[in-house]
Amino acid sequence: MPASSIAQTTSAAVLQLLRQSLDRGRWASGTPLRQEEIATEMGVSRVPVREAMFQLQAEGLVEVRPNKGVYVRTISATDLRELFRLRCLIESDVLTDAIPLHTAVTLNRVDTVQAALDKAHSVADWLAGDREFHEALYAPAQRSESMNVVRRLRYLVDRFYFSRLKPSTRAQGWHEEHHALIRAVRRRDAKAATRLLQSHLAQTERAALAALPTT
Repeated sequence: MPASSIAQTTSAAVLQLLRQSLDRGRWASGTPLRQEEIATEMGVSRVPVREAMFQLQAEGLVEVRPNKGVYVRTISATDLRELFRLRCLIESDVLTDAIPLHTAVTLNRVDTVQAALDKAHSVADWLAGDREFHEALYAPAQRSESMNVVRRLRYLVDRFYFSRLKPSTRAQGWHEEHHALIRAVRRRDAKAATRLLQSHLAQTERAALAALPTT
């Protein structure tokens, strides 16, 4: 494998590990992230860690403070409400485009992902499964740029509330909402599906706001 490919693989692996650590609440909001310590812990040079930090900054997960370093981003209730408003607008639009393009194969994929999600027992597994569910739901639209924005918004939202939720938090509600969405998509009922998605995101927003630390 060329050296450049190895470097890219290392950077991608470091980025994934750092995202997982942020998802699981390893570092509290406002915590400094020391690149030297992270590089030593992961057994890599500082280069892939620095590259990962740049990407995490672009995604809004960390913030760079001039002459001070990199810190886990702090979010407010106002920020969180705006993020969910954006999610609702973009994801509703993508879902509307996706519905008429779903096939038996793509719907089977959605069912398969949801079946695995129904059996998830940890917050980390549920988080990964929920991301996969929404990706499968929107995939037929082939809106790559929109999905890049959706992923960025999800990383921001997930980081700030899933790390504080228990596996059982709203589990039944999410289960029922996902299955209702699947039924509406199968009926090709874009209006109902969009309404269900917006309600689902609104309920998730309430859970996220409730999970924010009190000051």
